[in-house]
Amino acid sequence: MLVDMSRLITAEAKAAADLAAMRASMTISRMQGVLALGEARWATVLAYRDTAPWAEQVIIDSAGDWQRNSQNIAFFAWLLVLTDAEVDDLFIAAQAIVA
Repeated sequence: MLVDMSRLITAEAKAAADLAAMRASMTISRMQGVLALGEARWATVLAYRDTAPWAEQVIIDSAGDWQRNSQNIAFFAWLLVLTDAEVDDLFIAAQAIVA
C-alpha cells in the first residue's frame, strides 16, 4: 500500500487549523469585552481613546461586536500588552458573561 505523504496532516498543523477556526468564530459584545477586560485595562483603552484619531474613537465608542481576528482587537492586544493566548482567554471568559 502506498501512502501519499503530501496528504498527511501533522498534529501541529491540525492544532493550528483548529485554533484558526476557533478564533475566526469568536465574537463577543462590547459589554462582554469591557467586563472581561476589567476596569484597569479598559481605563488604558479609554486613556488611549483621548489621543486617538477620530475613526479609532468611533470604533472604541461604537463597535457593537468584537471579532477575535479583527485588526482592532489586534491593536487592543498590542496596546494592553496581551499575548495571543491571553486574547483567546479573554474572549472565552467574555463569552461566559451574560447580562
